[in-house]
Amino acid sequence: MKQTFLLIAAILLSSTNLIGQSKKMEDFKTSEKGVKYKFERTNDKGQKVQFNDLIIGKFSIQFGDSLIADGAKMPSSPLLRVDSTSHVFQGDLVDGALMMKKGEKCVFVFERDSILKLYGNNMPAFFAPGMKAYWTIEIDDIKTAKEQEEEMAQAKQKQDMQQKQHQQLVDSLSKIEPQIINQAIEDYGFDNTKKEGVYIKKIQRKSSPFFPEKGNTVKVNYVGKFCNGQVFDQSQPDKPLEFKIGSQSMIKGFEEAVKMMCPTEKAIVLIPSELAYGKQGRGMIPPCTPLIFELELVEIVKEKITPPPVVDEPNPPTSGYTIERKIQKGKAIKK
Repeated sequence: MKQTFLLIAAILLSSTNLIGQSKKMEDFKTSEKGVKYKFERTNDKGQKVQFNDLIIGKFSIQFGDSLIADGAKMPSSPLLRVDSTSHVFQGDLVDGALMMKKGEKCVFVFERDSILKLYGNNMPAFFAPGMKAYWTIEIDDIKTAKEQEEEMAQAKQKQDMQQKQHQQLVDSLSKIEPQIINQAIEDYGFDNTKKEGVYIKKIQRKSSPFFPEKGNTVKVNYVGKFCNGQVFDQSQPDKPLEFKIGSQSMIKGFEEAVKMMCPTEKAIVLIPSELAYGKQGRGMIPPCTPLIFELELVEIVKEKITPPPVVDEPNPPTSGYTIERKIQKGKAIKK
């Protein structure tokens, strides 16, 4: 229950308070375990909630007359695992859920002190002493412990299969990557020598002593391609990519290439997968895929130097003070 309440806490603290309807306590009953409840819909033929079940459905929360969460506007989702880790106090939501069946809707009322045990100082300021909290639970489905175990086993099996397929793809592509790189070197006219792990070819050189260093912010126009020439990404016209060298916001090969360029230079670079997206790949980029980038270093952004704050000088001493000091000084000299 505590885990569920804490999950709901974000909703409580961020939601706009809505006006709810007052609930009359005489309409509520009290169970042997101290659960205060009122069924709004029953289903005698429904599946009964058992210990270790997972409840799926919708909930509403009301503090006093303030509606915090409206279940009518929520999709059905996992709400509560009915187990010992969720059980917090006698007569809590776990005890209440164990009274319900699939298809039923029930309102539970809790004293402020009980809710305070869960939230501590995170309670809304308007939830004053003497007020009550109302949880309305509507059960759409119930997953038994066995069903949960079966679903987890199926999910693990699917994950294992995906990992196996991915590894097969990695093994296959890693074998042909050297061939793709050699072909790209020939097609694009690279010197068959890597510099900082990449192959780079300047297509517009500039003579300048300035190169990007760690901590510099740079602006770069780029076109990203596969080695077959298919474009997968590019900077927007008149809006170069801006990033800081050494921030690890870019793939390593891209940054290494930019560091070898001076402002206004253009270059084409071939990046092996180990300095690109590696064995994982990303989005439409498969694993073990070398990449081509056409680059233009537009600018090394000059850092803005913030001038030190201006400190007002203290007011000069008053003339009376000055005369007094002079008199005292004269006396001291005469002594």
